[in-house]
Amino acid sequence: MDKTMTRFALVLGALSAAGPLAIDMYLPALPAIARDLHAGQGHAEMSLMSFFIGLTIGQPIYGPLSDRLGRRRPILAGLALYIAASIACSLARSVDVLIVGRGLQGLGAGAGMAIGAAIVRDIYAGAQAARLLALRVLVLGVSPILAPILGAAVISVASWRDIFWFAAGFGVLCAVLTFMIPETRPEHARADSRLSGALGVYRRLLADRTFMGAVLTAACMQAAFIAYIAGSSFVFMTMLGAPPWVYSLIFAVNAVGFIGCAQFTPQLMRRFRPEQLILFAATVQSCAAVLMLLMALAHHVSLPLLLPPLFVFLACYGLVGGPSAVLALRDHGAVAGTAAALMSFMQMASAALGAALIAFLANGTALPMTGLMVAGAGCGLLAARHAFTRRVAPAA
Repeated sequence: MDKTMTRFALVLGALSAAGPLAIDMYLPALPAIARDLHAGQGHAEMSLMSFFIGLTIGQPIYGPLSDRLGRRRPILAGLALYIAASIACSLARSVDVLIVGRGLQGLGAGAGMAIGAAIVRDIYAGAQAARLLALRVLVLGVSPILAPILGAAVISVASWRDIFWFAAGFGVLCAVLTFMIPETRPEHARADSRLSGALGVYRRLLADRTFMGAVLTAACMQAAFIAYIAGSSFVFMTMLGAPPWVYSLIFAVNAVGFIGCAQFTPQLMRRFRPEQLILFAATVQSCAAVLMLLMALAHHVSLPLLLPPLFVFLACYGLVGGPSAVLALRDHGAVAGTAAALMSFMQMASAALGAALIAFLANGTALPMTGLMVAGAGCGLLAARHAFTRRVAPAA
């Protein structure tokens, strides 16, 4: 394996993992946070929604800035905000302060997530880009495995506040790692980029059927994924009585499926077009989501019944990540930062919507989680079919 590619994958994976780490690590602590800050389930889950709102707001800003100023400076600025907000969250004495701090934490975390795909596009294309994205997902996928385990370990011996101190330390590590890779946006390319033209670029991207098909499918599947992330701690731990270590184990097993499919996509892309892989994954994921909803409607939700379709559901999400990014950025190398930012913005907006709906619809059952998973997966399938299925006119 090329050492340069490996180094890029590790650094970009760490930068992208700052956000998921801040999500997944504190999930086992959500019930404790609600108790400690005297908040209800829905109010505590608003801190997850605010995090995604922060992520969403930053995306359309970071991309054009990185096209104009280079990739490194916006990333470092975002990490500085992420570190400061993490410390603020650790000191919060009310759930409202925590919600605001989480929003700022998400705003800072968005820099690496928005710019990472643009860095990939700066240096690689085609199969090489798919491979680097797969390696990035591999590093990124470690966070769902380690973060809930770390979070459960922390709250078993210390306070949930220490989870945010850990996040601040990880932000410092990411800032150091950023200097391990070179600046990938050359000076001459920056000179050709104008922040005033960003709106025009966004309009062109929104009119691009291939770009929008890839991005909307991934965004809808992201919303379905976040519905699982946001609702799983209460469904598994509060409703089904799973202890924190079992909850962490479920995350770890599901992450294996997610990572495995993500790593297999470069090989699949040698035989199948990205559109075919996206359509297949969206179809299978929708079927798995419907099966889980039927269990919830029939009041037959249990860990043995729920986990197999959930594993398939998350594996399909891993299958879509690389192909959708490669397809979306394939024809937009000159404005890769802006295109990657719009892609990330739409994904984070859908994530914020999924988290908000979970918080507002929380009713102590698995119906909100499974229902939103069906809605997200189904909308992703519709978007993929609309963009990638060409109707052939019948012969006269």
